[in-house]
Amino acid sequence: MTSTYFHNDEVNKIMDIFYKKVKHPYLQKYLDTPNVDEDQVMLLYLMLKDKDLDITYINHCILTTILVQSALDTHEQVSIKNLSKDSMKKKRQLTVLAGDYYSSLYYYFLSKANDVSLMQVLAKSIQEINESKMNVYVKKKQPSNYLNDIRIIDSSLLLNIANLFQLKEWKLIIDEFFFLKRLLKERFMWIHAGVKGYITEFIVNDIVREDSTVEHDKIVNQFDLYIETTKEKLISLSQEWAPIGTFFQKRITDLIKENQYDEQWVMKEG
Repeated sequence: MTSTYFHNDEVNKIMDIFYKKVKHPYLQKYLDTPNVDEDQVMLLYLMLKDKDLDITYINHCILTTILVQSALDTHEQVSIKNLSKDSMKKKRQLTVLAGDYYSSLYYYFLSKANDVSLMQVLAKSIQEINESKMNVYVKKKQPSNYLNDIRIIDSSLLLNIANLFQLKEWKLIIDEFFFLKRLLKERFMWIHAGVKGYITEFIVNDIVREDSTVEHDKIVNQFDLYIETTKEKLISLSQEWAPIGTFFQKRITDLIKENQYDEQWVMKEG
């Protein structure tokens, strides 16, 4: 991990254990190592430390949670297209097996620790995330619910863990943070690569309902409206919460810079 805010020794130890556990010589020949969301790990750590939990349990909770996330992310990469090349078919099969392997690892750690409460929370999150992904894929829900499903996909794991430990004050800021992160990432992908993410598809469909002409600038402008609204909510929440707010304020600034949203934007002082 190279991110500058991964300075905590305990967090680095957790990540070292994670990469050792998911390392499999055969899978490594064909698949990339799972990509861990650094923000998810750091927020889990800060949230559980805020509850003053034992560091051994914190390590256990974070490790199992990111294994769940890796399993979900890996299974989402499985192609549903008809593949003609045997090499591509083999890669698809291995991707499924890799996701199953990560799932078996988190089940193993939870059963070894006899952590029934966390097992129930993670199982609930997996169900919510998969249901929300299905809702997004088939687009059967109303527009307002569509964005809520996207929020669930990104935040359910941490929100349910916050519920488990009665950390209600964390829930709103986590929800807004990961929504802002997705908005900025998808806006960047659309502008620089023409790639449509979940929210881009939603915006396009929303524009079509009112105007048959879908222009690039209209999509970007709608992204900017969502981003500004979410950013202001997040800034307000972070300013009211020291010292945790400092982390969020720094990450907002970093994300805006990383995704080239507005290089002239400067974080408001809290």
